[in-house]
Amino acid sequence: MTRHGLSRLLIGAALVLACVAFATTGRSASGAAPAVPLVSHHVHFDHHWYVWLPRHPTYEAVEVMSVDAPFNPYRLVWIIFTERDGEKHQHHFMDDRRIAEGADDFHYREIDYRRAGEAGQGQSVYASFTDLDGARVEVEIDAEGVPLTQTGAGLTNQSGHSAGELVMLFYRERTALTERNRVTIGDQDLSFRDGDDPEGMHRFVAAYSAGIQIVVMPFGEWAFSASEARLSDIAAGLSFDVEARSGAVALVANQPGYQNRITIELDGNGALERYRHDAGAHRMVISLDTAVPLTGSGPQSASRFSVLLDPDEPVASGRVVSAPTESGRRLSWTIDTPSWAAGYPFESLVERQDGGLMLTIRSTRQSN
Repeated sequence: MTRHGLSRLLIGAALVLACVAFATTGRSASGAAPAVPLVSHHVHFDHHWYVWLPRHPTYEAVEVMSVDAPFNPYRLVWIIFTERDGEKHQHHFMDDRRIAEGADDFHYREIDYRRAGEAGQGQSVYASFTDLDGARVEVEIDAEGVPLTQTGAGLTNQSGHSAGELVMLFYRERTALTERNRVTIGDQDLSFRDGDDPEGMHRFVAAYSAGIQIVVMPFGEWAFSASEARLSDIAAGLSFDVEARSGAVALVANQPGYQNRITIELDGNGALERYRHDAGAHRMVISLDTAVPLTGSGPQSASRFSVLLDPDEPVASGRVVSAPTESGRRLSWTIDTPSWAAGYPFESLVERQDGGLMLTIRSTRQSN
């Protein structure tokens, strides 16, 4: 449900004692300068609705997501149309101009948004706006009063969406299925009605989800310059402070948004132990069973890792292999549980360069 511009979106929406030398030089106990192995964006939405569009000539589905908690003064409505064919190109409309402007395929719109339903149950939504052709779009999905269950909850299959651009963890806390929907564009009624799916291609008509976490690890290159206590990519707007922790080091990057922070925990030799991204009260953790080196010419090493989203139980797990290269190290990542995630392997290349390091994250899918 996301494309290349999602990295920019998630950045906007997310609106110890040690020796003196360690604290002042930003180096590990072995003297190795620390390195960044991953980059992520993390956001939480309160509500999500989805309906298939089997009769639309171009789009396969439309989604509505919102930040709409009573205690949160910030509001956001985000509507996504996904094309059926090819790379499943998407078109995004949202009611926050600061986020939408300047990102490919994102468009600011005033959106008439209404939600109804008792807390702890399914919700209904009505959203309308003007599309790129000036036509009035109306989306209604009614799951009001439908009990929330764990059916369909958990991680959602990436289904090939943006597979060459990012790895995405899309987590649903609870869900409710419904058939009540209405979608119109201009004078066209494109609602999913009885008889629209004679071959049974769709597992459901429409759905509501409560509590959505999205973690995106984008592919690309980051050129970090290194000072005594900081690693910074000014162009990307990403800067890590090098902080001491007992016998080791932590890299901490405060991101735009409320309590939005990346923490990378390294051992005394600069090897990766844990990667954590907090967004308000929500967190994503990649915890390694054994630390793996990020720099140096040491032999190949490997570790199992677990991915946790808020609860203590892992929602995914996999294996990472760290191997030396001519100019640095390659970390090869594979999530093997759930099984569909094994189709989205990727690698991190950490290479030293004058005054800093280059981080390259890219897909290693055979289909790319």
